[in-house]
Amino acid sequence: MPLRHWGTARGSKPVGDGAQPMAAMGGLKVLLHWAGPGGGEPWVTFSESLLTAEEVCIHIAHKVGITPPCFNLFALFDAQAQVWLPPNHILEIPRDASLMLYFRIRFYFRNWHGMNPQEPAVYRCGPPGTEASSDQTAQGMQLLDPGSFEYLFEQGKHEFVNDVASLWDLSSEEEIHHFKNESLGMAFLHLCHLALRHGISLEEVAKKTSFKDCIPRSFRRHIQQHSALTRLRLRNVFRRFLRDFQPGRLSQQMVMVKYLATLERLAPRFGTERVPVCHLRLLAQAEGEPCYIRDSGVAPTDPGPESGAGPPTHEVLVTGTGGIQWWPVQEEVNKEEGSSGSSGNPQASLSGKKAKAHKAVGQPADRPREPLWAYFCDFRDITHVVLKERCVSIHRQDNKCLELSLPSRAAALSFVSLVDGYFRLTADSNHYLCHEVAPPRLVMSIRDGIHGPLLEPFVQAKLRPEDGLYLIHWSTSHPYRLILTVAQRSQAPDGMQSLRLRKFPIEQQDGAFVLEGWGRSFPSVRELGAALQGCLLRAGDDCFSLRRCCLPQPGETSNLIIMRGARASTRTLNLSQLSFHRVDQKEITQVGPLVPGREHGQELRVVLKVLDPSHHDIALAFYETASLMSQVSHAHLAFVHGVCVRGPESSSELLV
Repeated sequence: MPLRHWGTARGSKPVGDGAQPMAAMGGLKVLLHWAGPGGGEPWVTFSESLLTAEEVCIHIAHKVGITPPCFNLFALFDAQAQVWLPPNHILEIPRDASLMLYFRIRFYFRNWHGMNPQEPAVYRCGPPGTEASSDQTAQGMQLLDPGSFEYLFEQGKHEFVNDVASLWDLSSEEEIHHFKNESLGMAFLHLCHLALRHGISLEEVAKKTSFKDCIPRSFRRHIQQHSALTRLRLRNVFRRFLRDFQPGRLSQQMVMVKYLATLERLAPRFGTERVPVCHLRLLAQAEGEPCYIRDSGVAPTDPGPESGAGPPTHEVLVTGTGGIQWWPVQEEVNKEEGSSGSSGNPQASLSGKKAKAHKAVGQPADRPREPLWAYFCDFRDITHVVLKERCVSIHRQDNKCLELSLPSRAAALSFVSLVDGYFRLTADSNHYLCHEVAPPRLVMSIRDGIHGPLLEPFVQAKLRPEDGLYLIHWSTSHPYRLILTVAQRSQAPDGMQSLRLRKFPIEQQDGAFVLEGWGRSFPSVRELGAALQGCLLRAGDDCFSLRRCCLPQPGETSNLIIMRGARASTRTLNLSQLSFHRVDQKEITQVGPLVPGREHGQELRVVLKVLDPSHHDIALAFYETASLMSQVSHAHLAFVHGVCVRGPESSSELLV
């Protein structure tokens, strides 16, 4: 989300119309946009001396009614440092000092509501074996739970009023006229929502809340430059429209979705992050750098003196639907905007006579040309991220690498946690790209074999293959509870077999884990699972055998994965797009475990992988994998020499 408003917006309001509270004398105070369905103060205070950012986010999300599957859309923002905190950041809070942070939605996917046919629909992955709904709006609503939806709406109102789209950024009269009309429409939706929420008429709402409090600050300042008579006429016209309009069948949800959809269209920067970097280098192939795997600690070499912190030379754009893009910052833009993280207040960047003239005539200055972004990759294309001090290296599957130098270590951690979070939301919910920003709960889950907060259809699909399978996953409703689910087949009266699932809660108490009905506590879930291995769990008259634990697998689909565009399962494989060397069967002679093959008259020993004829149903995946491996070159990956297809059964052999 854009960062520019927190540090520059004077008198901004994080929740509704309530005033922004002052920091406490000591401890941590986290400001909220929405305090939950029950209302309350728009902040949460913490007195503990040591907390992680993830612990704070989980506590606040639970307090305001956000469910565990949506926890990972949120993060803490430090307005003073203008950075986001990674989930494993340790907050050390002295008793005699205070710290103020903001709880915000950071990870955003445009068109989650499905109302823009020009952009791909966004939705969570559906249950296995089901087709995507034709109703794009219904698909999009699956992305957010009611609490997240309410929070996003309040955060969106705050962003809009604080100039996420500014009148001063526009140049032509047509753009300015369109912006004014859309802003008044947004103000109308804002007041409509207040009327529906409080059960009163629009006219009553307009008496208590001025429409000028619902439009961008730049537009409000523009109106203030008009004469008193013009301002009175505009106010009367708006009130007359509100008096004559009847909401009819409008619902709160419809108004909120319409507001956010309009905000996306009016403010392209909403839900994006633009990160200034001091140095950027794109490598066609990583320079002999060994593969970084989770906690191996391998990092790039120290940056040279030429890459020291200085003015931004490039800007990196990160969006949920557009991946990672970059562009070289123009020199004149650097001079005007300085090193602001997400482009500062446009009016504040004007200086001297230009600013005075701008204020006097009330006309927007010439806006800079919109950059042509160079696309680097989607989050699914990333293999790993290396971080050392303030230098970041993002590696793709084809071994290309984007090297960045950021202004500070904190900015580098903020950027890496952004990429890492989007990767988990779109590619693999059970993995992290860089251990320096790895969420502590995920690290524990990987170590102990715990799944994320899975919905029941996904749990059932994992336990269907055999009796006695069980898995442990986080609850979808309570942040400090795990669920042990075991499957058992039963014979129905009609002779058909059905799969029964039984859930046993595991409570997290003071750092220990306790299975419901068993008084014994364990310091870790792994030790609890080891003690249960091979046991029978009794529930009433039923007994459930725990034979084998179903562990999380890399890249598996679940309700934690967010799909962008067409459902992946409906994608057809175009064989003409595959690329690999075709090996004639006469060139292969199998003599033992190793196979000497001939290439241009020379003998070459290779490893032979044979696809059994009974596996014809995975042939396309076999060819696709061979094509991908043929195009990837890396020191830690096997080199594919080619594919040989032979025999009446069309069995395939992959030469490695």
